[in-house]
Order: sequence, then C-alpha cells, then structure tokens
Amino acid sequence: MNLRRISARVAVAGATTALAAGALVGATGVAANAATVTNTYTCSLPNVYSGDFDLTVTGEIPVPQYWAGADVPPNLINVTASATVPADAAGLLGAAGVTGAKASDFAFALGSGSVPVPLEGDFQTSGGTTTWEATGSNTAFTTPNPGSYDAVMPSAFTMTTQQGDTDSVSLGCALKEGTTPQAITEGFVLLQQSSAMTAPKSATAKASKTAKVTVNLKSSSLGTAIKGAKVVAKEGSKTLGSAKTDKKGNATISLGKLKAGKHKVTFSYAGTKSMKASSAKTTVTSTK
Repeated sequence: MNLRRISARVAVAGATTALAAGALVGATGVAANAATVTNTYTCSLPNVYSGDFDLTVTGEIPVPQYWAGADVPPNLINVTASATVPADAAGLLGAAGVTGAKASDFAFALGSGSVPVPLEGDFQTSGGTTTWEATGSNTAFTTPNPGSYDAVMPSAFTMTTQQGDTDSVSLGCALKEGTTPQAITEGFVLLQQSSAMTAPKSATAKASKTAKVTVNLKSSSLGTAIKGAKVVAKEGSKTLGSAKTDKKGNATISLGKLKAGKHKVTFSYAGTKSMKASSAKTTVTSTK
C-alpha cells in the first residue's frame, strides 16, 4: 500500500473536566499551543512492499505545564486521522477485502516517556477517492521527570490492515532515513510535585510491646495518595524502623520496644525526582 498522505488532527478536549477529575491538570491556566507538523514515514512489508508517505499532525495542548510523575487517565486526548490512498492501492485493498486499518502503537514521544494514542478506522470511498478515516483516544500514561520537553512525532509505529474484525497485514512504519521527528508542542514544562505527610501529634505504647504509628503520604499538588513510598522513622539519628505506603498512602511503622518515657519520632520521605520530600513528627509516650 503506497499511502501517499496521512493528515491527523489532534484535539485535546475536556480540559476543564480533566481538572475536576485530577487528571491532565495544568499548573496554570489554559494555553493554546497549536501547531501543524509533517514527517515522512517509510512503511514496509518485508519482501512485498516499501514506500514513503507524509504524516501531518495538527495539535493543541490546553496547558503550558503539568506535574511530573503523574498518572494521566485514558480518553483525554482525542485524535482523528484521514489518509488518502492512491487509486492503485485502493484497488488492491478492495480486492483483498480490506475494510479498515489500525495503528495500535501510535504514540507521541515526550522526554523519556510517551503519550499513546492508538488509531483505528475504516477505508471509505467517495468520488473515486479512497481515504482511511480513523479516530483514537489516549490510553493511560505517566508523565516523565521534571523538565521542559518537546512532544514529538513517533519514530515508528505499526499499521495493521483489517478485513472486517480480523487483522490481516501489518506494515512497519519508521521515520524516513535522514529526517527528524517534528514537535507538535515545544517547551512543555513538567514540574516536581510537592508531597505532604501527616502523622498523629502524639501516641502511646507499652514499653513491653512494639510501638507502632501510622502515617499518611500524599501529593499535595494533585491531592492523590503516594503508594509504594518508603517512610523512615528516626529518633534523633537513630533509625527505629521503616515501611512502605499502601495504595491509600498509609504506612504503619514498627518502632520496636521503647523505653518508658517520651520519644520524639520523626517520619521522613526522601522524595524522588518527580516528588519533593516531606516529614512529620510524633511524640510517643511509652509507659511501663
């Protein structure tokens, strides 16, 4: 299939809804960063076909910045695509009973991560011209570490033709040799999130038993729990214990058997590249 041109329009919809859902939440107001870019891809079926086509994308990012290391839910970015198919290729598609195609691994590159937007649609013929009319929405993804990034066209993807509901032939598509992926957005900023730890101001324990304190850790930027994070408990420079947070951000730390008296315990989270550190203090009174 010598696909001559693919034109895709990317529209990020529901920014306000995303804010309310704690999803694609911008740190500032909405910004329009619309751009139209084109890259040439070479699509190949080994020993059968190889050809170049142009992929043109128009996109709009509704916010200039967001949080690093944030989980973004699906269906926030909606994509429509239209591919014009040459007459000879259209005849071959019809003869083979091909009715549509999909690009399940289509994704924009964003730093060390990606924004997956699978495409799928039907071939349609009108006025003697055959086109591939496809739509798609993003699947869940996580933003990379803090920094300023360009969201760029994929270096490669796979286009799979379909006969009804059955997949048929898959073509590997890669950027044409010597070309550079173009950016649909430049300078998209990802910020380090702030964390907040809460712990009881005071707790009591028997000197003969292991003292335990439960703390909670969340992202104060997104208001969501931080799971799988290590929390360390210390009294002065002495480490008393540690534990990891669960899916609700809770961690119960065993402090061991404490001598009778008051103990000022500090609970600390070291943070990550995407999340700032935080701590909280509890006075544990141990009684005989």
